[in-house]
Amino acid sequence: MAPPAALPSPAVEISARRADKEQEMEQSLEQWAHAFLHKVDTEPAAALASDLSEDLRFCMANLPVTLGPQALIDAFAAAQQRFDSIRHEIVGVTTGRWEEGDVVAIEARAHYLRNGREVVLPVTSTLRLRGGKVADYRIYIDPAPAFAD
Repeated sequence: MAPPAALPSPAVEISARRADKEQEMEQSLEQWAHAFLHKVDTEPAAALASDLSEDLRFCMANLPVTLGPQALIDAFAAAQQRFDSIRHEIVGVTTGRWEEGDVVAIEARAHYLRNGREVVLPVTSTLRLRGGKVADYRIYIDPAPAFAD
């Protein structure tokens, strides 16, 4: 008769549960990233207000940091007026933590269409979340080719 199989130690079980929870959270944040950029691409800029914290810090490219959600909404609305369409093709999503919550880094190709001319630019956005809302949004891109006439 074979001896009974050894039971896993409590530490192994806890570690496995923690790994499962982390993977589940990472998948959830990746889904959130796709949904957020879909909203950026398809809805009026003002629709983003519900996703932004009241004390949002926003910085795009080498422009000065702005505070509050309205600056981001105004910037995105101006871009929506200038281009026939803007579409983000997500290449990868990386998640992590900062002292106040989750961090989502999105690597993408931004497709800008204007007057039948498409410009595709690499972009990385880092979104720091607090309480499920974007508290810090940094967009790393050289937008000059998209704005060239």
